[in-house]
Amino acid sequence: MRISQLAERSGVPATPLRFYEGAGPLPADRTPSGHRIHGEEAVERLACIEAVKHLGLPLEEIAELLGAWEVGACADVRADLRPRIVARLDAIERRIPFGVTP
Repeated sequence: MRISQLAERSGVPATPLRFYEGAGPLPADRTPSGHRIHGEEAVERLACIEAVKHLGLPLEEIAELLGAWEVGACADVRADLRPRIVARLDAIERRIPFGVTP
């Protein structure tokens, strides 16, 4: 499907889809005329990108996680995701001024 069709099916505008493609987590093939095309798996992949993005991980890390996901290693993704989330939480806690309680 073309990028406009993927945008319609996923609810994500074409501009972020192009950005995800350039950053790595959403690869696309090209037609002979140069148009981006995505397979059906792109809808599920995009849902995963959007979900993990809300955890605050950078796209480079999301792309790494998706590498494990592509080979069907869900346990590997969970094992890799857990320390990344802990590291994010530690970084956030370090930015909170001392003595401030939520």
